[in-house]
Amino acid sequence: MYPFAAGLYAPRNRWYVAARSAEVGRAPMERFILNEPVVFYRTEAGDPVALDGRCPHRGYPLGKGRVEGDAVVCGYHGLRFEADGRCSHIPSQAIVPPKARVKAYPLVELWDWMWIWPGEPELADPALLPDHQALGLTDPNWIKRPPLYWTVEGRYQLLNDNLLDLTHLSVLHADTIGGGDVAATEERHEEGPGWVRSVRWISDATVTDWVRKSRGIEGAVDREIMLTFAAPGFHFGHDRYYPAGSDPATAAPMLDIRIFHAVTPATLTRCHYFASSAVDPATFELSRKYPADPASALKIFTEDVDAIGEIERLLGQAGEFDEVPLRADVHALRGRRLVEAMIRAEPPQAGDAGNAAAPHRTHGVAAT
Repeated sequence: MYPFAAGLYAPRNRWYVAARSAEVGRAPMERFILNEPVVFYRTEAGDPVALDGRCPHRGYPLGKGRVEGDAVVCGYHGLRFEADGRCSHIPSQAIVPPKARVKAYPLVELWDWMWIWPGEPELADPALLPDHQALGLTDPNWIKRPPLYWTVEGRYQLLNDNLLDLTHLSVLHADTIGGGDVAATEERHEEGPGWVRSVRWISDATVTDWVRKSRGIEGAVDREIMLTFAAPGFHFGHDRYYPAGSDPATAAPMLDIRIFHAVTPATLTRCHYFASSAVDPATFELSRKYPADPASALKIFTEDVDAIGEIERLLGQAGEFDEVPLRADVHALRGRRLVEAMIRAEPPQAGDAGNAAAPHRTHGVAAT
């Protein structure tokens, strides 16, 4: 499906951010992940659990049930599912059928995020997760903002494309973090196994009124914007401001902001968007001295969310179209190709979006 080839949706054997830690508690919470319902909750010890969100009996959402002990109980007929997905009790009968179980998803809680592995559980390797210490997320020397969350009414790769393309800053975010310098500056490209990176060094950049008011920076500056995309849905980088005429190899930034975005497919035409930032102590002191209007800071994110929603609206109403790529799209297209290669590298699974729908099954026998 657009923007990939027909029948391609998302790689499953990868880690995705599924929720913020604060969202998951003792009450069951339903969230769609890669077009499948998942129920999240915590055990009595506080450990997070993620299970297939549909009861295998009649398909009732487990997110509408209740948590008892370390198990979730279906609110329709009372089937009880333990944290490993095994059904341990059925009120209407003594014997539990072997197939009365739900999938248990590998889940890792790091910093304020919960990472889920939607694919084959035996392939889930925590070593494949981004290094949160190196990023500054678990480094006490960096001051973090609590992660934000949006449900975006658009397919996930549209948001990935947006985050991979920094030229839109000059237009969509012109009065906050943009400015004409961004789109006009050449970018350097780097890539490695599973990631691509864009780096821009903007000399004598003009700061916007928003930066002046919120950071106290006057006059021209040198600006470095670096963003790395760790496919299929994690973006991290920095936005640094230096005195004009600085040597990038030796200069210390006046302003140093680390940026984190996580994009997770929800349904075919909807995605989850998590975002946060971190600053060094010097930048934090500037932010205390020149506090930004929270509404104006939030506006940067909602502009992207709204733009993706508008593109999805036209896709739904007018269908797919032939793109006209621009020279500045090189980095975004590299990122898109990286995700598509990950999808193609995996064997198709029953029920995958874009493939032929799996037949409905009753008692383990395909219904006709």
